[in-house]
Amino acid sequence: MNIRGQSGHTVGLPYFLNRPFWCWVALALLAGGVFSDSQAAGSDREFRAMWVVRHTLTSPEKILEVVKTAREAKFNALLVQVRGRGDAYYRSSIIPRGEDLPEEAFDPLELMIRQARKVGIEVHAWINIFLTWYPTNRMPTSYRHILHQHPEWFMTSADGIQMGRADLGGVDLVSRGVEGRYLSPGVPEVHEHLLKMIEEIVRRYDIDGIHLDYIRYPNFLYDFNTVSRSKFKKRYGFDAPDVLASDENQERGDQRRKLWDRWRTDQVNLLVEEIHRLLLRLNPSIKLSAAVKPDLLRAYHQHGQDWIRWINTQTIDFVVPMFYAGSTESIVGQISEARKYVKKGHLYAGIGDWNQPPVETLAQIEQARRLGIKGVVLFSYESLSKRPGGLKLLQDGPFLRPSRTPLMRWKEWRHGAETEAR
Repeated sequence: MNIRGQSGHTVGLPYFLNRPFWCWVALALLAGGVFSDSQAAGSDREFRAMWVVRHTLTSPEKILEVVKTAREAKFNALLVQVRGRGDAYYRSSIIPRGEDLPEEAFDPLELMIRQARKVGIEVHAWINIFLTWYPTNRMPTSYRHILHQHPEWFMTSADGIQMGRADLGGVDLVSRGVEGRYLSPGVPEVHEHLLKMIEEIVRRYDIDGIHLDYIRYPNFLYDFNTVSRSKFKKRYGFDAPDVLASDENQERGDQRRKLWDRWRTDQVNLLVEEIHRLLLRLNPSIKLSAAVKPDLLRAYHQHGQDWIRWINTQTIDFVVPMFYAGSTESIVGQISEARKYVKKGHLYAGIGDWNQPPVETLAQIEQARRLGIKGVVLFSYESLSKRPGGLKLLQDGPFLRPSRTPLMRWKEWRHGAETEAR
C-alpha cells in the first residue's frame, strides 16, 4: 500500500496503516460513540465543500453523480475546477475548450450549477490562475491556447529558463519543484487576460463564488520575465538578478531582497484587488476566495502570496489554507497559527483526504471545529468517491446533520431567505 504525501514522495505503509484497515477503525470509533451528538452535528452554519477536479466534468453522468454524492453526504458547496491549465470547462469565447471534453453542446459548468441549485448546494468556479499548462513535454493542441498565442507572457527562472518556449531544452520543470508553466504576474496583459476570463464566467453563469488557486509563484526563483524585470529596474534602479548575487554590503543586500520580495508580492496583490473590484462592479454578492499555502512566511517569501493581507482587508471573503501535512497534530498547529492572524473574513480548513487514512480526515474536521473554524474544504471529490466507505464515514460522523453555509454580513445576498444587512 502506497500513499503519496505532500512532498510528492511515495511512502510505503505497513498493513495496520492501510486505508481499508483505517476505514474499519473509523467505523468502530463512530459506532463506539467517539463523536458526540454535538460534534457530529457541527454547526447549523458551517461551510462544507469539496474540490472537484476538472476531469470529473467530462460527461453529464459524472456531474449528476457529483451532485448526488454531495447532497447525500450533506455537503453544501462545491469548488468546481473550470480553468485547469489555461483551458475551459465551460462555454468560453476567450480560452480553448478542455482537451478531454466531448462535443461543444455539453456545458459542464451550466449543468453543474443547474443540478446543484435544485438541492441547495453552492457552486464556486475554481480557477487555476497563473499555472497555465502541463505537461511540459508537449504543447496544447489548440492554437487558441495562450501558450501558443503569447509565449512571452510566461515566467522566466533566475537561470533564464523561459516557460513560454515550445522547447525547454530538456529542462524538467517538475524536477525543479514547479507544477507546470506559469503566466507572469508582472506582465500587465496577463492581468487583462485573466480579468476578461473571470468577467466572462460571471456574466454567463449564476455562480456563487470565484475560487482562486495557484495565485502565486512556484518558488523564489521566479519571476524574471523581461517585462517584469524592466518595470522593477525602472522603479528601484537595479536589476532583479542582482538580488540573488552576493553583496559585500550585507545591509544593502538585505534591503534589495526586501524590495524584490515586496515587488513580487505586489504584482500578485494587484491582481487579487483587481478581481475584487471586478466582482463588486458585476455582482457584489459573489464570494471571492483563495486556496493558499498555510505557512505565512513561506507563502510570502517563497510564493509572493500575502494572503493575510487579502483576508484582513476583505479583498477576499474567505481563505482556505491547504493543511496537507498529513498528521492531525501538525495540522492543529498550523490552524492555530493561522487563527492568530485572520481578523476579518472567514478562515476555512483545506484538508487533504487523498494522502491519509479516513480516520485522520475525520479527526482533522473535528479539531478544526474545536478551534473555532467555520468550515472545511476536502481535497477531493475524486478521492472521497473512490475510497470505499469514505463518504459514509462523513455522513455518519461529522456531517451527520445538514448545515447551511455561514452568513457573511458584508455581502449582498442573492436569495431572499438569506438576506442580511451589510
